[in-house]
Parts: sequence; C-alpha cells; structure tokens
Amino acid sequence: ASISPVFFYGDEPEEVLAAAAAAVSAAPAKAVSKGQEKPAAKAAAGGAGGLTEEQKKAAADKRAKKANEKAAKKAKQPNAKAGNAPTDEIDISALDIRVGKIVKVWKHETAEKLYCESIDVGEKEPRSIASGLRPFYELDGMENKMVLVLCNLKARNLVGFPSHGMVLCASNADHTKVKLIAPPADAKPGDRIMFGDFKGEPEAENKVGKKKMLEKLLPDLKTNADGAVVWKGVISKVGESGAACIAEEKMADALVG
Repeated sequence: ASISPVFFYGDEPEEVLAAAAAAVSAAPAKAVSKGQEKPAAKAAAGGAGGLTEEQKKAAADKRAKKANEKAAKKAKQPNAKAGNAPTDEIDISALDIRVGKIVKVWKHETAEKLYCESIDVGEKEPRSIASGLRPFYELDGMENKMVLVLCNLKARNLVGFPSHGMVLCASNADHTKVKLIAPPADAKPGDRIMFGDFKGEPEAENKVGKKKMLEKLLPDLKTNADGAVVWKGVISKVGESGAACIAEEKMADALVG
C-alpha cells in the first residue's frame, strides 16, 4: 500500500504529531520487509542454478565417490542372510599332525584308563602326553610304536599329569573299539601329515583352542574303506614315498581323534 505525504504547519496538537510519527515509522519497516522478501527467495531459488559447470561436476564427482565407498564397505561385510561363508574359513592344514615315536610309556598312578607317554615328535625333547588307551592296549604293546600326534594343542594337566598333545586314534561311534594309526614305514618322527592341496601353516596353539578348530575340523577326519586316514575324502600323505597313514587292522569308516 502507498503512503500519502504528511505535512506539518507547526500548530498541530501533540497527539496528532505522535500518531503521524508512529504511522511513518511503521510504514517503511513493513515496506522494506516486504521488499526484501522477494529478492531473498529469488536468491535461494536461483542459488543452485548459479553454479558453474566446473562446480556442478565437482559436486557430482563427490557424490559418486561417497556412493562407491559405501558400496565397497557393504560388500566387505558378511551377509548372514545369504549364508555367506566366513572370511577366515579353516581347513585341516591348521592342525599340526606329525609322526611320533613312543620312547617310553607307563601307567598313570591314579587314572586307571590313562597311559603316560614320552613321545619323540622331532623336537629337542620328547613330548609328555597322556592317552586314554589302557582299556585297548597292553603296556608292552605301546613302547616304540610309531603313531600320529596332534601337536599344536596347549599343554594341560590330565589328572595331575602335564600333557602336551594328543595321540590320534581311529574309533567307532560308541568308542568301544579304538585303534592306533600307523604312518608308512619310511616316515620319521617329526614328519608332518599332509592332505592333498591343503598345505597351509599350522595355527598357534592358543588360536586352535580359542577358535574351536578341533570342533570344526575333526568331524571330517576319518578313515576310508581301506582304513586310510582322510579329511573330507582327501587322503593323508607323509614321508618320501607319500604313502597314506593307515589305522591298525585297517579299521574302516572310523572317526579319527
């Protein structure tokens, strides 16, 4: 709305002067506020259109880079719904299975099922290992036997005896029949048992326990129809001949552990 000119002649009452002053002071503020509103809105609306082509390209590149980084990060995360395998999947090479020779064996003082053994596994000193084999083998049939030993297990006390490793045996499901596993004749203490193309380095002792590797790997360690030790069907090999390790009496289709 337009404002009419106001003229003063000097003899107006004070209330007229005050009313006129108030009207004049209010009118410009309203006009300015209304007049500034349009340029501000116009600037806001036209700001994006005011970018140079170079600025537009830089903004598009930045958005594309962020989208790519987000997609790459999502791709690295395991997809539980899709059932993806974990990135740290393990195989039988994680276990350090070696040829061992029992150089000394005796009965445990208090545990009626345990033998205490001193086993050469190719280290400076023989390993002390306890095995629950007394129900299955006579004492004089144990000494000087060549066996398979799982070596990368943490040492622990078995009924007071410090045991560092495990003698591997074949057994039936209810564990009523147990047989030692013999390496080929040319194998030496310390030779590592290998399985086909699974040729990784053994894991550290503490990691084997922490990652529950025995629970994951041993269910697939068995003997085949010929009594040879296999893992997921891949046959064991050791020594210069690369022959398989065979359970005594060629115990077939047995669990190994």
